[in-house]
Amino acid sequence: MSGLENLSERDRAVLRSIFDPTAVIGDVADDEDNFQDDEPEPSTPEYLESKSLRFHGAQLAEAGKLEEALEEMNKAVKAAPESPAAYNDRAQLLRLMLKDDEAMSDLDRALQLTAGQRCRARALALCQRGVVLRKRRADDEARAAFTEAATIGSSFAKKQVVEMNPYAALCNQMLSQVLRGEKEIKL
Repeated sequence: MSGLENLSERDRAVLRSIFDPTAVIGDVADDEDNFQDDEPEPSTPEYLESKSLRFHGAQLAEAGKLEEALEEMNKAVKAAPESPAAYNDRAQLLRLMLKDDEAMSDLDRALQLTAGQRCRARALALCQRGVVLRKRRADDEARAAFTEAATIGSSFAKKQVVEMNPYAALCNQMLSQVLRGEKEIKL
């Protein structure tokens, strides 16, 4: 039993967005993203099969069948081993399964496949990498991953860079105190 049976509708919606191949990351599907080198995946039979397998894997994950979903994601990677999207999607599932080391391996492969490109797949891999690194408290490395993704065009990454900036956090804290009408600003 995976524990996903008890998720709220909002949590299920977040999971759907995580596994939607067109989503940016997690519950963030931001129209402000702007990727210079973004091109659709090839329409070869291998890539189409991989996309179909990834979609089916996402449906299985949504239903709480994580191991079966992983089997589908593994097939998707095998069908199109040069598809960064296949590695990104499997990494998302692995993160959901709390298998961060395996997810990082997939993210490394997605980054290898997109080296030198300014595309959505690279930004997504960098954002996922940043999320894992933040979870591991490797903030400098996470900030570097988010910064690169932000320069590529990810609005999610831009928000993370700002959030991780200690000076911005301090300014936000002080501004919140002022807006609440506090007389004495506490740092």
